[in-house]
Amino acid sequence: MVEALITTTVPVAGQPDCPDWDGGRKVTVIPKTLTLYYRPGHLGAARAEVTGPWKPSRPGIHYDSPGNMTVLFYDTDPERWPTWVRDLEAQYQPQVA
Repeated sequence: MVEALITTTVPVAGQPDCPDWDGGRKVTVIPKTLTLYYRPGHLGAARAEVTGPWKPSRPGIHYDSPGNMTVLFYDTDPERWPTWVRDLEAQYQPQVA
């Protein structure tokens, strides 16, 4: 049986950029929204997604960059989560019964 996740999406414009990799290219995502996925009855988010427009991380490099990109953070790799994402994860934690 698949467990349904509780999903919360919040606007996060103005938060620090998130570095990520797109294939072999290092890129930076400029956060616009944060989506948090919680397992019912568990403390902490199972996954977080930071979505926004992206740009190359190295100065002087230009790519055609239409649209948005999403950086994924999983609870199996908590050291990788930016502090501001962890702070919002705690703030929006659903009540655990």
